[in-house]
Amino acid sequence: MDVSFALLPGSDQNPNEDAVAATADVLVVIDGVSTSRLATGCIHGTPWYANALAAQVVAAASQEPGKDLRAVLFEALRSVAASHADTCDLTSDGTPSATVAIARPSGDRLDYLVLSDATIAIETKTGVEVISDKRVDALVGELSSAAKKAVAGSEEQKQRLEKLITTQRKLRNVEGGYWLAGAVPEAAEHAVVGSVPLREVRSIAVMTDGASCLVDVYALMDWNHALRMLAVDGPGAWLRRVREAEQADTNKKRWPRYKVSDDATIALCRELGTSIG
Repeated sequence: MDVSFALLPGSDQNPNEDAVAATADVLVVIDGVSTSRLATGCIHGTPWYANALAAQVVAAASQEPGKDLRAVLFEALRSVAASHADTCDLTSDGTPSATVAIARPSGDRLDYLVLSDATIAIETKTGVEVISDKRVDALVGELSSAAKKAVAGSEEQKQRLEKLITTQRKLRNVEGGYWLAGAVPEAAEHAVVGSVPLREVRSIAVMTDGASCLVDVYALMDWNHALRMLAVDGPGAWLRRVREAEQADTNKKRWPRYKVSDDATIALCRELGTSIG
């Protein structure tokens, strides 16, 4: 696959918790879940986890081309968990976790997988198909809204975020809750998966919510317009548009959100059907 991508940290003060990896066979974008000031039981941290998971997804996908993407993610989650089980408490509610998006050409189709709120936008000959997983919103919508409305960086916001994250942790990877990549490989079985005919695909955009917000939160353009812009100007220009919007709304009044800017990652694969043949 011919892939271009761009990553931007949410701020200069914190490490980027996103990760991206791509080969000729698979594209994966990971968004590590922020932990606020809460304990994780892990000595490595979220950026390490995001990069380790991206690498293991690529490794698992390469071992058996055509394997169901849920099985690929299951193997990747199990491998990462095993790599730090001896040094970290993987039973902790706060063990590092992440959202996942995977795209992979397989024969005459494009397979995709999304777990939690990453997004895949597939431009086809007839329109744009957008895949995301917003199940967590139905469970913590009120707490999320309260945290977004608090003044950025204030003690009130920190307390609201901690309450939100504590609640989310109790609902994570349990029946009746929502599913997220972490220390429970079975979460992969609950991912959103599907496929489209490869001959119909013009391009694929795989992104974290810090990038998809340009369309699905800020509504500065629709998906058709956004993907046309992406094809012409590239991933870096997409992220610059995101930051320009956020810097014009630093008080978060127009678009209530947890912080002024989040880590943002977007990867683009153009003319996939043609390049694969």
